[in-house]
Amino acid sequence: MNSMIKQLRIMSTVLLAFAIGQAGLGAGIIDQVEPLKIAHTTNAFAVLVLTILSAVLGFYLRRAGGPAWTFFLPLALVGMAGVQVTLGFAEIVGGHVFWGVLFLCTVTTFCSYSWRLRPDAVRT
Repeated sequence: MNSMIKQLRIMSTVLLAFAIGQAGLGAGIIDQVEPLKIAHTTNAFAVLVLTILSAVLGFYLRRAGGPAWTFFLPLALVGMAGVQVTLGFAEIVGGHVFWGVLFLCTVTTFCSYSWRLRPDAVRT
């Protein structure tokens, strides 16, 4: 069980790092730095994959007796990332930036909660 919690912590931290990087790349696009558009698009798919992997890890932790949020919060992040990618490709900039801020706040919450998760809180 401890290894599952460690995996979730690592994944949530990596996801947070990529999400913060995504915000920085997006800021470069707003400042008209055109080469960053490819990096922003590529990183978006990396963030989407990381959210899916987080949901998978959360699913297995939940099945092992972990709290429900370990699955449902990353699952919500998968949906949010999908909406974010859709808004980006549709070039709805205002909605994309707004949704990106909400996504980043939720990823921060997920990372914070995963580091507060205690092994004794998990039912066996």
